[in-house]
Amino acid sequence: MNNLLSKPRKWKNKAVMFKLETAYGVDATPTGAVNWIEARNVSLTPMDNDKAERNIEMPYMGSSGSVLVSSWAKLSFDVALATSGSAGVAPKWGPLLLACGTAETITATTSVAYNLVSVDQLSVSAYINIDGVLHKLFGVRGSVKGNMAAKGTGKMSFSFDANYLTPIAQDMPTVIRTGWQIEEGINSKNTGPASIGGVDLAFSTFDWDFGNKIARNDLPGPQREVSITDRTPTAGITVLAPSLDVFNPFLLAETSAVVPLSCTHGSAAGKQIQTDLQTRITNVEYDNIDGLLAYKLTLEPLPVDGNDEIALTLL
Repeated sequence: MNNLLSKPRKWKNKAVMFKLETAYGVDATPTGAVNWIEARNVSLTPMDNDKAERNIEMPYMGSSGSVLVSSWAKLSFDVALATSGSAGVAPKWGPLLLACGTAETITATTSVAYNLVSVDQLSVSAYINIDGVLHKLFGVRGSVKGNMAAKGTGKMSFSFDANYLTPIAQDMPTVIRTGWQIEEGINSKNTGPASIGGVDLAFSTFDWDFGNKIARNDLPGPQREVSITDRTPTAGITVLAPSLDVFNPFLLAETSAVVPLSCTHGSAAGKQIQTDLQTRITNVEYDNIDGLLAYKLTLEPLPVDGNDEIALTLL
């Protein structure tokens, strides 16, 4: 008996491409040659429907069905926390961060900064080809989380919502992988201390989350858009616990003080990523790092001058 599928399609065979849109929801036509993304742990919901239940009263049990009212798509994946390799040159993952409510500022040969914005948020077009089936996603926006853990590598985890289009059959694209650097380990050689309120501290884990609120608008007019309507950033860090006269997280939490937190990862210029927060400490727990006393701190990033809760700068 012959197999039903002579050539089963493979989940492993996929290509993810992102490109900034010049107008919301207009296909930016990303290509594998220029816009390929080094994505890991990819998850695609190709059709995520909003439905209205019909709720018809009938003389017998059973569903009266529903009406499909809106179709969307969802895409999530991880990207390594690594730079372009050259100071002042934007990373290939720049469009991803821009689609999460940031603006990009490039200072030639020096830095690339990503700062939060509350207006004029950009969007991207995403293509994902899964072994010969192309999913086109337009008007893509989302949110991002960052993670740095000692003895591992840093990553950013992106989650996006998008307008749905019917998938089509298309050959896998040829991709060019240049521009993606190999990430560096989180350790004493490559990673600086976490500075909290001006005090340098050794740490084992550092996490942050933009906490963007995503709305999927589909209104008569028309008004159809994936919108970032608000954000509630969160963060956390586990640090070795020095004496209280050096660092007192309990007092900082009691006084609700907003303090700067800064951490730079990367072994040399062109490879460094500096993460800056304006944050409160809202909770303190004891922890241990390889048997050493530590504080597990819950952080609440807050705006001071506006749009400055979290910033990333590539140096």
